[in-house]
Amino acid sequence: MAQRRHDIEAFVRQLVAEVEAAEAAGMTAPQAIAEHFNAKGVTTRKGRLWTGATVVKFLGSPGAKRCRLSGKGGPQGDAEG
Repeated sequence: MAQRRHDIEAFVRQLVAEVEAAEAAGMTAPQAIAEHFNAKGVTTRKGRLWTGATVVKFLGSPGAKRCRLSGKGGPQGDAEG
């Protein structure tokens, strides 16, 4: 169970970093971020394509909010002990 939680948290950190990179490139609309993910081959945790709605749902999730507020979306977040 601890490994699964760790894997999910790592996945969330990776996605938050991707969202922040997309936002820095001027992509702020959920659909634009979804298209960015899909073009890069980034899928949802279940292996599905992204939609604007799934981006909104992800960004509203507790894990994504926690990563964005703590600034752990980028590579420095992977160094947690």
